[in-house]
Amino acid sequence: MPEEKNKYPIRHIVNWYYGNYCARKCFDNDDLLSDHWQKLQLIVEKNELLQITHRDFLDLFNDHFKICTLEDSFKRKMVSWKLMTQLQRTPEYDSEQIMVENGLLRTKTGPLPRPNPGCQTCRRLGIPE
Repeated sequence: MPEEKNKYPIRHIVNWYYGNYCARKCFDNDDLLSDHWQKLQLIVEKNELLQITHRDFLDLFNDHFKICTLEDSFKRKMVSWKLMTQLQRTPEYDSEQIMVENGLLRTKTGPLPRPNPGCQTCRRLGIPE
């Protein structure tokens, strides 16, 4: 029998989602981030006592809420810290033009440009970027 996942207050889940999904993908668009933060806070205010699992929130957000305007394949992708730092160095990054195809990120019109090299001093000192 699979272990039942813990339920958390909706405020906790929304903060987790915003930090791990929204902010890691839409760092290029402060207005969009602000708008989505406000909409997520409305969900919290209307459901303050709700306890929900992370998985249930992801399903609810991806399948029923109309907050995120990203391409569905990119909206559903978890972006690691390492990938986010690479995207931040990608020339002309536009979160609204990114999609996932065959497990790889690309733009709607073609391949994703290669990220600019990171800090040379950090590389020489062996500090991961």
